[in-house]
Amino acid sequence: MKSLLRKRAERECQVWIKNCTESDAPRLASEVYPADVNVEEDVVWSGEPLNLKLDYYKPFNVESSKECFLLIHGGAFCYGTKVLDKCFGMHLAKHSGIPVANMDYTLMPEAGLSQIVKQIFSCMNFLTAKYGIEKFHLTGDSAGGYLSLIASLAARNSHIAHDLWVFEKLKGKVVSAGLICGGFRYHPKGFPAIFFEDGKTDPKVKQRLPGYVYDISKVAELDKDLKVCLITGEDDFLREDNRKLKEVLPDALFYDADNEGDLHMHHVFPIAHPEWPQSQKAIQLITDNATRKL
Repeated sequence: MKSLLRKRAERECQVWIKNCTESDAPRLASEVYPADVNVEEDVVWSGEPLNLKLDYYKPFNVESSKECFLLIHGGAFCYGTKVLDKCFGMHLAKHSGIPVANMDYTLMPEAGLSQIVKQIFSCMNFLTAKYGIEKFHLTGDSAGGYLSLIASLAARNSHIAHDLWVFEKLKGKVVSAGLICGGFRYHPKGFPAIFFEDGKTDPKVKQRLPGYVYDISKVAELDKDLKVCLITGEDDFLREDNRKLKEVLPDALFYDADNEGDLHMHHVFPIAHPEWPQSQKAIQLITDNATRKL
């Protein structure tokens, strides 16, 4: 029998999906994609039975590259596809001169946190095999920001990977993480973290996760060499989370964008409006973070 907490979380999940669908539909219909970017769409990377796909955005002037951004969309872990981040990903590729792989993953509660991080690892190994990528810059918005950070830490620390039940060996290396209005603290009995230990894609056992998955700052500060940048804004409901994470990661690049006239720096504003001046500054910061030396 489902607990009252679980039922409440499932109701919150359905409300979240409904609200996001209604707000994203007009945005997606009006998006204008930038020129000068080659787009390879719907590349199947996961194989059966999931057949998950990715897009690969490559600037016109780039013949080949040994590095790429891996873009992970948000949506409270339970909503969305790569199409939400397509316009932003193309802007990032054009501005940075670095290819961008924009991936789909299995949403919660069909997959738990462990399964999603496994998929991120598998996607990186696919990109190494298909495109020769050796160096990755994980980048994501909202829940995708959280996934970017925890997957980066797991990729660089086998103890963290094993804590998350991830044992696949990476052929490439993760060197940076860019969080766009990302979160890092979740109540284990609230939405969406109540779904972290789910996973219908792996029916063997319910895999218990370490407590730090609900407050990633407890391990994020241990990796001094991971290059991190944090993007937030005046109307971002996760603004305080980003500010507190900056306190834990003093070497992280940080941009807290102010509202300007009719331009309101709402949650994941660079994803929704990559053409805004503040969003262009965020894209520059993500690029600087990927290329800087610590």
